[in-house]
Amino acid sequence: MTVNAGSGACDDAPMDRPLPIDLRFRRRLLHQDSRTGPWLEAASDRAAEVCREWGLATDGAPRFGGTSIVLPVRTADGEAAALKLVSPIADVSHEITALRLLAGHGVLTLLRADADRRVLLLERLDGPALSQVEDPRQAARIAGGVAREIAGVPAPADAPRLAETSRSWTEAFQAQHGRAVAAGLRIPERAGEIAAEIIEDLAEDTSRTLTHGDLSLENVLRRADGSWAAIDPGLLCGPVEYEAHTVVRSVLPVALAAEDPRAELRAVVTSFCEAAGADLEVAERISFARLVSSYYWESQHAGDAFDVDRLRRTVELLADG
Repeated sequence: MTVNAGSGACDDAPMDRPLPIDLRFRRRLLHQDSRTGPWLEAASDRAAEVCREWGLATDGAPRFGGTSIVLPVRTADGEAAALKLVSPIADVSHEITALRLLAGHGVLTLLRADADRRVLLLERLDGPALSQVEDPRQAARIAGGVAREIAGVPAPADAPRLAETSRSWTEAFQAQHGRAVAAGLRIPERAGEIAAEIIEDLAEDTSRTLTHGDLSLENVLRRADGSWAAIDPGLLCGPVEYEAHTVVRSVLPVALAAEDPRAELRAVVTSFCEAAGADLEVAERISFARLVSSYYWESQHAGDAFDVDRLRRTVELLADG
C-alpha cells in the first residue's frame, strides 16, 4: 500500500465526518474474510477516536491497499504522517514488531502504534513508488539495496521462519496443482513438479535474518531526500533471495514486451541480486516456484485476466529454459 500524501488540503481539525470506504476495497475484504465486516463498519468511528486521542488532523483523502486503509494526517506539531487502519486479514502485531526491529534499515518509520485497536501512525512518504521508475533494471537495483538493508537485521528467535511455513506452503501448493490439472490449466507439465521440489527444499533453509516478505515495487517509496523505504514489512525469517519474485512480478508487463523477454527477466534478477548481495541461482529458483504458485492462486481466485495471462506466459517461458 502506498503511504503518501493525499491530494486534498489539510482539514486543520480532527476527523469529524464519516470515512468514505472504497466500494471495491470493501467487496474484496468481505469476500476474503467474514471478520472484515465488523471492522469495516467500525473503521470510521475508530479513525475519529484515534485522531481525537492522538491530536491528529485529517490531511487528504484516504488510500486503500490490499488489507488496510491509510489516512493522511497532521500531528499536533503540524508534521505530515499517515494513520493506518489494519484489517483482521493482516497480522498487526507482526507488522509492528517488524517496523520496530527494522527501524533505520530500509523501512518507513513507525511513530506510534496501538495493536489492540489495530492502528499505526507512520511516517508519510511523498513517493513516487519504485514502480514508476521506467528502467526495470534500475528499479530492481534500488529494490535490491532496500532488501539488503532489511537482510542486515537478525531475526528474533520467535519470528516465523520460511523453512517452517514452506511445509504448509507445500500442502497448499499440492492442492492448487491438483485443481489446476483437473481444470486443464495451460502450463508445461513439469513446471508444477519443479516448483513443488523447490518449495520442499526451502524447508532446509537456515537463514537467520529478516526479509520483507512482499517487496513489490509498489511497496517501495521515495522520501523527499531521495532515499527509498519499504512499507508493509512482514515478520519473516528467510533468505534475501525470496524477495526477487515480487520484483520480477512487478516488471512483467515491460519484460514480456522486450525483444528477448527471458534475457530481460534474467537481467532484472541479476540487477536485484548484485545490489542485494544475493545468489542469482537461488533467487531464480525461488522466484520460479512463487511464479507458478501465484499463477495457480490468481487463476483459481478470479484474478485479473491480464495478470493471470502474464504469469502463465512467464512460467512457460522460464520452464522452457
